[in-house]
Amino acid sequence: MFTTKKWAMAAMASLTLFANISSAQADTLKIGSETVYPPFEFLDPTTGQYAGFDIDLIDAIAKKAGFEPQIYSMGLDALIPAIMSETIDVAISALTITPERAKKVDFTKPYYESGLTIMTHKDHVQKIRGTKDLEGKTLCLEIGSSGGLFSATIPGVKLRTFNSATEAFMEIDQRGCYAMINDKPVNEYFLASKQAKNMNLAEVKIVLSEDNYGFALKKGNDKLKARLEKALDEVVADGTYEKIYNKWFGPMMKK
Repeated sequence: MFTTKKWAMAAMASLTLFANISSAQADTLKIGSETVYPPFEFLDPTTGQYAGFDIDLIDAIAKKAGFEPQIYSMGLDALIPAIMSETIDVAISALTITPERAKKVDFTKPYYESGLTIMTHKDHVQKIRGTKDLEGKTLCLEIGSSGGLFSATIPGVKLRTFNSATEAFMEIDQRGCYAMINDKPVNEYFLASKQAKNMNLAEVKIVLSEDNYGFALKKGNDKLKARLEKALDEVVADGTYEKIYNKWFGPMMKK
């Protein structure tokens, strides 16, 4: 017979279970990322898991802050709308901190110093000394990228958009575009890959801008921002950041 006492105990157990589930949900950090941007984020074909510098870093930061990280793969141009609609809590996808983006979302303190360089066909690399040599040319760009925004400021260019940097690199190799302005570490990582060995690509060794990457989150979410920044400081202080950096880019140069 199901007595009142047993009913009360069962009810308490159900409430405890519900509370635990709610707590677990509250501690889940929903992370948006464009997972086709090595070495920062990509799907590792050998493991079937997301990998990259950003993925390792946000995993370490989330766990330090007491979160369970959950990655949501989406296009670069979908990240900010997803933050604004609260579909995700934070975006980490080699996002350059720009005034245009800062109008829509907040950024944490920078976690990576980057810059833009020019990727082009080997036949063109000696002809390019700066953006003046790109005027009037057809340029590839990744939708929503800081390189794309920079490209749009060059007089007379025709812009062709792609969903990923890799697709744009392939188009440059086929001479469908003259060049592409893109993040320096991504350009150099791709050039070192097996895929690039059979392609005719080269990087112009001129840094066009000095950029900083940050985690993007909803405007006014100061509590989450403080929690993530505190955890970032901790993974820097305990050497975790340097280990992750060295894994993906080689030994870090000391300032």
